[in-house]
Order: sequence, then structure tokens, then C-alpha cells
Amino acid sequence: MVKNLPAVQVELHRHLDVSLRLSTLLELCKERGLEGQSTSLSGFKAKVVLSQPLSDLNSVLARFVLVQKVLDRPEVLERVAFEALEDCFVEGTRKVELRFSPGFVGELSNLSWELILDAFERGIKKGLTQYSEIKAGLICIATRDQGAAQVDRTIDFFLKNQKRFIGFDLAGNETGFPCRDFETSFKRLQSSRAKITVHAGEAAGPENIWEAISLLGAHRIGHGVTCVQDPRLMTYLRDHQICLEMCPTSNWLTKSVTNLSDHPLKQVLARGIPVCINTDDPTIFGIDLRHEITVCREKLGLTESEIRATFTHAAAATFIP
Repeated sequence: MVKNLPAVQVELHRHLDVSLRLSTLLELCKERGLEGQSTSLSGFKAKVVLSQPLSDLNSVLARFVLVQKVLDRPEVLERVAFEALEDCFVEGTRKVELRFSPGFVGELSNLSWELILDAFERGIKKGLTQYSEIKAGLICIATRDQGAAQVDRTIDFFLKNQKRFIGFDLAGNETGFPCRDFETSFKRLQSSRAKITVHAGEAAGPENIWEAISLLGAHRIGHGVTCVQDPRLMTYLRDHQICLEMCPTSNWLTKSVTNLSDHPLKQVLARGIPVCINTDDPTIFGIDLRHEITVCREKLGLTESEIRATFTHAAAATFIP
């Protein structure tokens, strides 16, 4: 039971394309013959939701294929977006940034990226109409491990539709795909004055955080847990107020941290670095923001005032106008 929730919850790091309700995912899997009609929700949860860390980030990302297989029709995408926004509202969130990768969604579905964006927007609009107290925006993701050509294609798509997005993200496994590989591509984003966040310091060391900032122009960092390995970087993040979008349960399940009690969020917060609490991939991790607040309180040792501070940081760092 979560108590004393902050007055205004803000979430900055939530992947829309991995934010399906488990019941919806099961329903869609049954429709497509990916699960038997007799499969129970509890049995499905045991197969799909991670409860213990896997060997590495790639092992976790492999779990996403099932989600890809059902994101195959515009009406499904519209439903997913609406339900994700509704879930955020129920959790107590009043401002949320939802990010998605058109390359991820379109890889198996063969839906055009324009159709994907249209469908997600319809779902978001429906949610904002029904839950007028919440504000939301979409971030476009380029998936680094799909290669440089795909990243360039995603940047082209973003720039063509820039008014429909609030920002741009580089995601995927950092291993083998350092930020410096995409420096030239990101120059176009910087010239367009796009708001940029980059997954860095999750599966790689602090050097990738430095590159995300200095080479890619990142205004925020997704995860950033390895920043604590570099005192100079910690000082830089504090002095320049670069917000870290930390996701405790995700970081534990991907082995970015060994134990939740070792998560650096509290340490980073104590150093004056803006940091916020996020869910990352609610479907695969079986969590919501209320769960993450409880984790921060009970496992990471955050006080109520520190939890409130993370949402203040999120509100200050949001790309939502």
C-alpha cells in the first residue's frame, strides 16, 4: 500500500510499446494463436513477467518479441496507447512522457511508421479527452542495435513529424553501440533544437554518459546508473542539472545493479543531481509507478521528502511544453 504519494506524480521514462496491460497482451496472444484459449492470466504472468534478473540486458530485450507480435494493427496500437494513459492516471500520475520505437513496432507488423504514429496519437487523444487532468507527450526512439542506417531513418521520420513529438531518444543495448557511433546523425537533431534523451550508463560505463552529453547533445540521460563510477561526471551532472531517468526494478532485472539495495538513486540524489523514478517497461517487469515508489522507499531507503524531490525533478526536466 503506497502512502503519502506526492501531489503531482510525473513519469519521464515509460516505453509505450512495452506498456500493455497483461490481460490485454494475453487476449491478443489468444486471438493470434500464440497462447492456448485455456491459458490463465496467472499462468501467463508466470511465463511472461520477469521476477528475477536474467543474465544481461540482451536476455531481457529478447522477451519483447512476444509484444512485437501482437502490435500488428492500428486498432491495437490505439487501444494500447489509451490503456497506457488510463493506467498512468489510475496510478496517480498527472504528467507522463510515453516513448516508442517505430522501428520496433514496425519490424514484425510491417505497418508504416506514419500509420503507427497516427494510431498511437488517436489512443493518446482519446485518453486525454477522457482524463483531462493528465498531460502526455510522445518521444520518438531510435534503436541503436538496429544499426546506423535505421537510426538515420528514424531521425528523418522524427524531423518530418517533429511537431507531433516532444523529444527524441536513442535506446537499445549500449554494448557494441557506443554513443560516438551516432555523433554525425545527431548533429541534425541538435540543429533542429530537438529535446534529446539518451539511454546511457545502463549496460555501459560512465564514458557512454559523457558521450551522450558531449557528442549527442543529451538534455537528459535514461538510467545513468554507472555515473557513480566517475566523481567528475557526478559533479558535471550536478552543475549542469542533467536529469537521470532511473528505473530501479528494471536496473535490477537487467543486472545494471546487483541488488536493489545497491541502486545508486539515493546516492545520486544526495549529490544534488536531479533524478526521477520511472517504470521503463511495465509489461515485462509487471510493475507500475506505485510499485517503484514502494521499492524506493523500502529497498533504496528514500524518505518521503526525497521521493517528492524526484517528482519535482521530473516536473522540471519534462519535455512536455
